[in-house]
Amino acid sequence: MISIAICSHDRSVDVALCLSALASQLAGHADELVVVDSCSTPKHAALLRSLAEEYGANLVRLETPGHSLARNAALAAANGEWVAYLDDDAIPFSDWLSALHAAIENGGSNLAALGGPTEPLWPEKSAPVHISPRWLFYLSCIQDKVRRSVREGAKVCGANLAFRRESLLAAGGFHTQLGRIGDQLIGGEESLAVRLLLRRGWEVMYEPAVRVWHRIHHDRLGLDWIRRRAYWEGVTEVSVASAAGDPIPLRLAIPKLAASALVFGSLYALTRDPDFLIRSQLAAGALATRFKPPLEAPAPASAPDSSVLISNKQRGDIAG
Repeated sequence: MISIAICSHDRSVDVALCLSALASQLAGHADELVVVDSCSTPKHAALLRSLAEEYGANLVRLETPGHSLARNAALAAANGEWVAYLDDDAIPFSDWLSALHAAIENGGSNLAALGGPTEPLWPEKSAPVHISPRWLFYLSCIQDKVRRSVREGAKVCGANLAFRRESLLAAGGFHTQLGRIGDQLIGGEESLAVRLLLRRGWEVMYEPAVRVWHRIHHDRLGLDWIRRRAYWEGVTEVSVASAAGDPIPLRLAIPKLAASALVFGSLYALTRDPDFLIRSQLAAGALATRFKPPLEAPAPASAPDSSVLISNKQRGDIAG
């Protein structure tokens, strides 16, 4: 069994599109849906309850926001051997679930995680001309066509990433000081989990057949968003390295970061090339984080005390 987990905060419309794309795929499969409401406002919370009832999903309500908290709550509520995480703004291809089952079955007993492509779904018909490959990466889009291991350089993305449940629990689940919390665009919780799985000798694969669309919202096409996103990516890179207990790599050395922030910031001022803005802000975020206390390794994962599981049996009474 695969438990398909969708974690959301105030984006019930996105969740509706994701669940709609999954509905026909679940027919004939003994899989389950787990929707985690990460402290949504009352309007969105009510819509998520309604969607969970409509699509037969187990609903978990958290009174404390945080993407990693939500993912850990889904991990605790899941009954499947595998937990497949989809971002709430992801729309799986029509063969996503069957491709995921096939990839898991063919992956062998040492497979602990599996990711696939996240194809951009633009608000207009095509990508804006200013969106470079570097900007596309910050939109969590991966379009590699080659099946290979993360050990061989493959990239996987948390928007479309499945884990063997027991392996992820043993690795500590998701670090709660990483992952989106409110306006903080820190990430890296899935990167740290993958790194710890690889360290334990598990395999992590990229499978091109397991595809989703990733809806790109208008606000992510502007300079204000990419400036913040790149800064927090710098925070994330240093935080993940420290949480993993790894030595800080040379590219994150303080003198190199200071020089990069200055040089690329100056180049952006001269050229207005967004790639220079991205690189300068990445360096600035990493540099600021180098002077903060390092994160500790994650503790074993468990369900947060603030979670409330609403099962299919209970949901009718609560929704009413």
